[in-house]
Parts: sequence; structure tokens; C-alpha cells
Amino acid sequence: MKLFKKPIFVSISPNAQAGDVFLALKLIVTPWRWRAGTAPQELARKLKEYLGVRNVFLFESGRTSLYAILMAMKLGEGDEVLVQAFTCTAAVNPILWLGAAPVYVDIEDDFNMSPGDLEQKITPRSKAVIIQHTFGYPAKIDEILRIARKNKLLVIEDAAHALGAEYKNKNVGTFGDAAIFSFGRYKIMSSVFGGAAVTNSREIAERLEHTLHTWAFPSLFWIFEQLFHPILLCAAKPLYNFFSAGKVLVVIAKKLKLISLSVYAEEKSGGKPPFGPSLMPNALALLGLKQFDKLEKYNRHRIDLADFYTERITPNKKISLVSPARDTKPVFLNFPVKIQNADTVYKLIGAGKRAGMYLEVWPAKKVIGPSGTDLKKLRYVPGSCPWAEELSLRSLVLPTSPNTTLADADRVVDVINRFLETYYA
Repeated sequence: MKLFKKPIFVSISPNAQAGDVFLALKLIVTPWRWRAGTAPQELARKLKEYLGVRNVFLFESGRTSLYAILMAMKLGEGDEVLVQAFTCTAAVNPILWLGAAPVYVDIEDDFNMSPGDLEQKITPRSKAVIIQHTFGYPAKIDEILRIARKNKLLVIEDAAHALGAEYKNKNVGTFGDAAIFSFGRYKIMSSVFGGAAVTNSREIAERLEHTLHTWAFPSLFWIFEQLFHPILLCAAKPLYNFFSAGKVLVVIAKKLKLISLSVYAEEKSGGKPPFGPSLMPNALALLGLKQFDKLEKYNRHRIDLADFYTERITPNKKISLVSPARDTKPVFLNFPVKIQNADTVYKLIGAGKRAGMYLEVWPAKKVIGPSGTDLKKLRYVPGSCPWAEELSLRSLVLPTSPNTTLADADRVVDVINRFLETYYA
């Protein structure tokens, strides 16, 4: 291993650039700007114009945004919400917090919900369906909307991975009754933590507005943890290939609570995290505004890298790619590949690590991530979504972030091609 070769990451603070770090530093020393301010209103206005929607409400996370929407839809005890497997706890837990029941739907080759399996799993207690646009690939929106209307289901789009993706020349997140976007630390744009609830429904908007005036800002300490995150990671990332010094630095920072976790232990069993539900504070909205100004540039870069991977990786029995559906414009939060078997995936991740790159399986080798998630507590029935279970074991995501250069992508492809040639020799 070359100790000083630039490390390549999929999801370790992949968006933070020099300007974002300098802004975080400025905010660290001006705590009077952390909570109240005009930045949340400005970010909401810009998102409203960009998406072409009537209402945008900002919260401290995507999971809280989903929780607020489910509350605004008056979902609760005994209601069923259909949600795809191959997802994360953040898309499921808000359902449980309200006493409702998640019903898991299998996926198709594009890692998105299967309309056929959705139709089979609707019952008289079904009240809503959540359409996830995994990795920034738009789901089969028309088919799912048809099924939802036929069965009088409310439709929520989970566009956490897909800000800027389009279906039939229209932004995803604008087709259903409501939608959520996430601005977490590795999303399309990042304010470290943050999320938006979006709707064109007057009734849902009125209830979300009430929630906005009911909830408060998060604690000052929690805001500090988020602001310190890009600063710490900027120092740690270059050291990852130097005897894992960067990783040690991050672990210590988490132990000392200088930076927050992306998912807390409580959430892996269906519980609530030790923060929120709360509003997006001014400081994080300022980080979000800086990232929003780079959104189109970021998405163009992601698409260019996806084109490069598609050109350089030849699908065969060892590895296969996702073919975007017609009339869609994906934005490639990550670039997923399907490997022939799970054993190969783990060996390939090891080969990547030896070459200084940190490839990942999402969602953490389970139908609901991250690792350590208690599937029973999240009410997943083993065998109910066989294709999601299989793909969660043998899928790998490649980096597409703004900090991933074309030369980095070339290194990734070279490692993959050489490994597969050797492994299957």
C-alpha cells in the first residue's frame, strides 16, 4: 500500500470542500448565528423555486421531515405504510414512532420499489406508500401512482438521494402528496444534518406550518457537533492511509462527542435519536445555502463520473450495472454495481482498501441499514423481499462525490477490473 496516496471515499464527508470548511470555522466562532436567523427562510425559498413547489419546510434531518409529513397526514395506530426494503432506518423509524406499521415491498434491478410486489401487499389497512429514489435513480413513478390512486393511498416521495433527479423532465419529489429531501453529510448537497418536507397540498402544508411553529431549534451543543464535522474530517481524511490515523482521529472525536453520529444506537431498534424533532437551525441552513449554489455543478460532475464508470466497466457474468429507465435523469448519489456473489464483494472491498479506497455496501449488507440494525424490531419479515435481501449482500457503491476526480474514478475502475480478472482466473 502506498501510505501517502490520496484516499478515496464513498460516504465520509464527501461533499465538504475548502469553502465549506472555512464557513464552518467562521460559524464556530459566531455562536449568536447558530439558531435564529434568515438562512432557513432563504434556503426554503431557493428550494421552492428550484423544485417548482408551493411549500418547503426545513427540519434538522430527513427523518424528522418524514415524521412531520406522516403526522400531517394523520397516520397512526393500526395504519400501514408501504415502504421498500433495501433502505435505511431513517425511512422506517418515523412510521414506528407514530404507532403505524411498515409493510415492506421488494425491489427490482434498479434498486427501487417493485410496482408488482407493491400491488400484492396492499391491504384494507394500507394508508400510504413511500416511493424511494435509490441512489438518485427515479423510481417507476407512473406505475406506482396508478396503483396508489386505485387504492386511495397517500403518496410520499423519499428523494433523500435524488435532489435534481428528473422523471419525464420534472423534478422527483414533486409527484406525490408530499416528499422529503435530506441534506445529511453524504447526500447530494450537505449541511451535515438537515432535511426538507415538500408539498403542494394546502391541507398538509397547514399542518406542517403548525408543526414548524410548535417545535424548537436543536441544542447549541448539537449544532456545534455538526459545525465541527467538516473541520475535523478535513483534517482526518488525508490521514486514513497513514496507519489508519484518520480513522482513529474520527473515532476519538465521536467518543468525545465533538462530532455526532449519523445514526444512533437507539435508531437501530426503532427508537428515536437523542435529538429532535426540531427545526433546521440558521447555521446549518447557511452551510446548505453554500452547497445549494454548487448543486448543478455537483450533479453534472456526478453524471460525468457515472458516464465514465459505464464506459469503463463492461457488464458480464461477474458484474452488472443499472440501466436508467427511459424518460429519467438520475443524479447518481453513488454508482451501484452488482457483483456475482457476496463473497466476491467483501474481497473486492478489501482489495480497494489495500489500494487506499473505501468502497461500501449499502445499506450495510442488510435490507435495512446501517449495520447492527435489528430487523425484527423494525418489523421486517425474513423472506418477504427476496430480491432486496439478495442485492443487499452483493451490491457495491462507487464514489461519485464532488471530491472524487476523474483520476480517482480511473483508480477505482482499475482496482475492480484487475481484481475480477484475478479472482475469476
